[in-house]
Amino acid sequence: MPDALHEVAPAATESAIEGRIDAIQGGRVYGWAWDRAHPADRLEVEFRAEGPDGSPLVLGRAVADRAREDLVGGGYGDGQHAFEAAIDLPPGLEPARVVAVVHAPSTGTIQTFVQPSADEQLLQRTLAPHLLRIADGVEASRRDQQRLASSQQGLARLLRDMHDRIAANREDANREDKAQQAELLDAFNELKERVGSLEVFLVRMDASMRNLDEALKAKVAPNNGPMIAAALGAGIGALVATIIGLALFG
Repeated sequence: MPDALHEVAPAATESAIEGRIDAIQGGRVYGWAWDRAHPADRLEVEFRAEGPDGSPLVLGRAVADRAREDLVGGGYGDGQHAFEAAIDLPPGLEPARVVAVVHAPSTGTIQTFVQPSADEQLLQRTLAPHLLRIADGVEASRRDQQRLASSQQGLARLLRDMHDRIAANREDANREDKAQQAELLDAFNELKERVGSLEVFLVRMDASMRNLDEALKAKVAPNNGPMIAAALGAGIGALVATIIGLALFG
């Protein structure tokens, strides 16, 4: 029997810390931080800067446990991962030099967030309203897609029933009935082909929605070009899929 005192505790899952400093205004710092590998954790944040003489300064502390709607909508756990704190900036210290040192309690991992540059902040402010509108459109399209998929399943069941009935009645029908049944069977086969095309359309639309959803949830990196390209590419994919759907079934 192993000695309980010498049992090795299971290794904690490696942290995957995400977040940023959103703004420093009026002597307060705002931002968010969370550990994707441990979403229930509330991360500890310490705000630091380098003093004019090169010495490290601790300007304040906070816990990232505030609720924020955009975090919930962005898929960041329960959304309670924002932080806000007052910081004491010494005279002559530029707010842009403040960094957030984030500590994950489950693993002890430490990560430092620096503030985005002025160009990055301008780009984010410009893109944010458009990305929110795209996200709303994606969600509405996703609901429409679910309703369309449900209708397609019902239609497929109806087609199977029609086929079975046609097959059961063909031997007993007279010549005129057989001609009508042949026309009905042709219509059935055409409808079956359209249902098959609908299935392909739904698969492609679902993939486009997933790609766009992932692009919208991607955190902003120092180089925003890949994020913008991903969002635009996924958006174009969703648009093309919608146009195809209208052409097939409109």
